[in-house]
Amino acid sequence: MNDDRWTARKQPLAALVRQRLRVLFDELGSYRAPDLYRRVMSEVERVLIVEALQRTGGSRKKAAEILGIHRNTLRLRMRKLAITPLPRERG
Repeated sequence: MNDDRWTARKQPLAALVRQRLRVLFDELGSYRAPDLYRRVMSEVERVLIVEALQRTGGSRKKAAEILGIHRNTLRLRMRKLAITPLPRERG
């Protein structure tokens, strides 16, 4: 995706994330969740990686290309987040 296409989609994504975070903070109220930042970022990263893997039929190489990261970085992040490789589609 070129930069113009990303820029056009960035605002709606930011609005969606902001909306969901407001709900989260409203639900938490005055409770202070330990490591909230780490937990939220890990969950977002997990969803991003799994979605990229699903869209590429489990190809880590193609998923890494979509995400703009090195294949080894993807592999390390998958390990850290306990994401199991998807079975590769045949065909």
